[in-house]
Amino acid sequence: MVKCQECGVEVAIPFKCPYCGKLFCYEHRLPENHRCDFTSRAYTPRLAPTAPKRSLTYVDTTRFRVGSIFQMTSLKELKHLAVGLSVFTLIGFSMLINNMPFFLLNIGLLTLTILGMVSSFLIHELAHKIVAQKMGYWAEFRLSIPGLLLTLLSVIFPVKIIAPGAVRVVGLFINKDRVGKIAFAGPLTNIIQAIVYAFLLKFCVSGGLTALSLYVLASLNLSLALFNLIPLDPMDGAKVFKWSKSVWASSIIVVVILW
Repeated sequence: MVKCQECGVEVAIPFKCPYCGKLFCYEHRLPENHRCDFTSRAYTPRLAPTAPKRSLTYVDTTRFRVGSIFQMTSLKELKHLAVGLSVFTLIGFSMLINNMPFFLLNIGLLTLTILGMVSSFLIHELAHKIVAQKMGYWAEFRLSIPGLLLTLLSVIFPVKIIAPGAVRVVGLFINKDRVGKIAFAGPLTNIIQAIVYAFLLKFCVSGGLTALSLYVLASLNLSLALFNLIPLDPMDGAKVFKWSKSVWASSIIVVVILW
């Protein structure tokens, strides 16, 4: 019989930690459960086995800065993001189509509206990526062909399905709490943006182009948040629901109120 080097319980079949080499019982077999001397090594970010060798530049996440996000991406991700942004912008244009002739007379407002559309999608995906990378995981955006096709089809339909792709996360020690927090980061940014646009809308003349632009941007963000909060896999909502039902319910209530 061998004693667990954490709690002292005698065990017939001990578990050997691959990091510190000590023997433990079942309860203390994981590095985080026995104050492993090499816990930092256990949590070192690693690339997915199938990831291209040059697809990611290693960055020390203990000194993470938002600016370093551009060092933690790949050409493939940038291409996928560009396609996703283009399709998402088409969704926004479909909501402006009836008033497009008037917007063309105000290029400045049209430009700001397009930038607002781009930020709605881009900030959502970057939020997933930044939170995941802050936790030490490999994270990159990838298109989903079925989702991309559904998003394109929704351009001509009143019901908007916005799911051109998602941020894929790979790493060690991923649990439902971490997955939930990573998933919630995206919809949260859309809720915040919708609140900002709704607030600005109160200061605009009803029926004007600026009011219409703000209304469309708020609606886009709410649509993106609501769709992603659907509690069904593989949506963000399923992960958030498993992590915290109260956070999920509160988010849904806020979106419904803003709508």
